[in-house]
Amino acid sequence: MSGSNTNELLRAALNAGRVPSSSGRSTPGNRSSRKATPKSPRSVAASRDVSDNEEDFDDAASMASDDTWVINETSEETAEDVAMENTDNWQDTLQSALDTLGEKRVGTRERGLATVAQVMAHVYVGEAMEGRRLASLESLKKCAKTAKSQIEGMLALRGIALWFINFGVDASANEYTEVKVFLKALARDKHLSPHVRVMALAALGVASFVSGADYNDAAEVLKFVGDWFIHPDAPRAEDDEDFEQEESEEEEEEELEPAPAAVMRQALETYGLLMTVVVDANARVAEKMFDRAFDAHLEALAADSIEVRLAAAQNFALMHSELSRQENGRFEFDRQDELVGTLSAIKHQSSKRHGRRDTHAQRSAVRGVLQTIENGEAPELKLAFRGRSVSFADWPRILRLHAFRAVLGGGINRQFVDNPLLGQVFEVVFDTGADDIGSSEARMVVSPNSTLAKARAVNMRKKREARHSSRTLENDDSD
Repeated sequence: MSGSNTNELLRAALNAGRVPSSSGRSTPGNRSSRKATPKSPRSVAASRDVSDNEEDFDDAASMASDDTWVINETSEETAEDVAMENTDNWQDTLQSALDTLGEKRVGTRERGLATVAQVMAHVYVGEAMEGRRLASLESLKKCAKTAKSQIEGMLALRGIALWFINFGVDASANEYTEVKVFLKALARDKHLSPHVRVMALAALGVASFVSGADYNDAAEVLKFVGDWFIHPDAPRAEDDEDFEQEESEEEEEEELEPAPAAVMRQALETYGLLMTVVVDANARVAEKMFDRAFDAHLEALAADSIEVRLAAAQNFALMHSELSRQENGRFEFDRQDELVGTLSAIKHQSSKRHGRRDTHAQRSAVRGVLQTIENGEAPELKLAFRGRSVSFADWPRILRLHAFRAVLGGGINRQFVDNPLLGQVFEVVFDTGADDIGSSEARMVVSPNSTLAKARAVNMRKKREARHSSRTLENDDSD
């Protein structure tokens, strides 16, 4: 395979919504093997990925003000992005690519996986490809399990995450559970490349968020991420009676090591994504779980990697804002003064160690976190594309945007319009009555109080309840 083809496949494997950064260690002595410079001051708005063979991924977001981040998705679109969104034969393209996943040559499978990822990121395939739903998942799982190269593993895992975005709302309990167990095993396997483990954790978070029956599923995966990656040195907590837990397949004794920076950063982001589910459903359980992870998050604020610091900082902001909302007042952590002091020190850190770009990104992001913890105000994030602008002014939706944008990359604009899942998750509804959905005249409804937004939210809850009932019945039958 030529060098240019390899770089193209690696670019497809890496999450298109991320850019590499020069800061690459989670803790002293755990060095990342990458070196690159981030191109954006927007650290809270979107996180970053890494590569051993990377080119610079330019990120065209700009800082509009001290408390507003703007992501311009249109400026990040490639020619391939535009071509894929405008093609009429995407079903044939996707079908042909899926058919190559059983080929013997690894290069053929890699190219097929890259095409699958591009189509499923840029086109909502959930309804049109319903007949290939299970077959496509099995093909992606097989490629991930038997991957003969790092690129094949990364592409297959991104494909699984995309599968859940396109099909996951209707996934059965068995489909979700099988994938969950498999992704946990890959994420824990320290013999695998950190990049593959990053993708496994990202896919695990998306799968649980979309297809988990209720907050118990999210809490169970959140506990796994905490125990194995965020605070592995802490004594294992006994089973929590506050939420149901499945029998663990990973309780065998194993010596745990500090995670590489990229893995630690993704673990913190997956933790934050799933915590948005738990804290909304059961604030007491969420607070109890975060208390256990508090010290580890505080330590992460001192990591060499800026990405690790900011992932931890935004989790603090999420918990403070949501627990304050739940209590109808100003929540305070037991060690809030220490936390604020640490964040303030980070905000005023010199640029000599990490460079001006990284330090500016850190300062801007931490300013938003401090604004939340000290004043109870969240920063505003705006996602702009093709005549539309979507605003996010609360931490749960900001963290959810991180996760979905990391997987979808440049395809997120089309998915926002066509995929009902994103409308349900973000309570955003587009009026596609205009002939050209990219025109500035196409209207967007953001209000969570709108009738259609409420209907979609109710529909999503009903589907979660149906999956929960299905899982309960299956467990009863097995007994």
